[in-house]
Amino acid sequence: MNAYIGFKFAHILTAIVALGTGAAVGLLLGFFGDDAAHGAYVLRLSRKLLHWVVLPGYLLMLATGMWMGHLANLLDARWTEAAMNLWGLGAVFYAVFAVFLRRRVTLWETVGPASPAYRRVAGLTAISGAGAGLVILIILGYMVFKPA
Repeated sequence: MNAYIGFKFAHILTAIVALGTGAAVGLLLGFFGDDAAHGAYVLRLSRKLLHWVVLPGYLLMLATGMWMGHLANLLDARWTEAAMNLWGLGAVFYAVFAVFLRRRVTLWETVGPASPAYRRVAGLTAISGAGAGLVILIILGYMVFKPA
């Protein structure tokens, strides 16, 4: 197996694990994040998954993707430049999501899920998570269709 195929395998496997976990975090928060019985547990679990799986995976995808681009001489292609720039925007969305998720946990524990502050932060968490998801879908489109 040559190095390019190895990095491609690592890149795709990381994407499946990290982005699949990110989608699961979004679903958990969407369905159970405000549940009185499970909300605090779901929020803490989501935060741990974000910090231990999703964010490291997102960084690893950049590293493996850039190394694949180097090996295949693709770093000058427009679609790879666009994908890397979008990756930066996705990183901003993930950072904002992490901050709002931390704030959401704190508000759950202090003022409860019925407070206006919690509702506002829950909405901002959803928006930033959706922004990260949209960026990932666009990058995926670049990787599949490789527009000129």
